[in-house]
This record gives sequence, structure tokens and C-alpha cells, in this order.
Amino acid sequence: MATDIFGVSGRAMMEALISGQRNPRVLAELARARMRPKRDQLAETLDGRFSDHHARLLRLLLDQLDHLDAAIEYATGQVDVLIA
Repeated sequence: MATDIFGVSGRAMMEALISGQRNPRVLAELARARMRPKRDQLAETLDGRFSDHHARLLRLLLDQLDHLDAAIEYATGQVDVLIA
């Protein structure tokens, strides 16, 4: 269904879950671009148990991912400078 769960739609849904949104229809409405036509399927997929505990864990993991992305971007920039 989603080729990149960390894309714009997936990230928006995860941020909404972290913020306390649990309604699968509301979450599915956050779909953008190619995921938009799949809202019914998304709502069905998003219907489940997701607690505040899960939200805290997801926040930690997304923050870690963002930190690693920034570190990779920095290292790539340094390599580009050294190559030039």
C-alpha cells in the first residue's frame, strides 16, 4: 500500500498518532498524493490498538531517525567538500 512509510503521508499519520489522534478515518484523511485514493484501505489498516505508550515509543524512534538523517546529511556534505 505505502511504498515509503516515512514519506509525507506516513509521517503525518505517525505525528497525528503521537499527538493523540486514534480515529482511523481522520488518520486516513492525512493521506496525500498517490495514497489519497487508498483512504478506505488505510482506515481499515489504521484501526487497531495504539496506546499513549506506543506514542511515546514512536516519538523516540522518529527523533532518533531524524538525528541519524541529519548526521548522514552532515557526513555526506563533509565528503563532498573533501572530494572537491
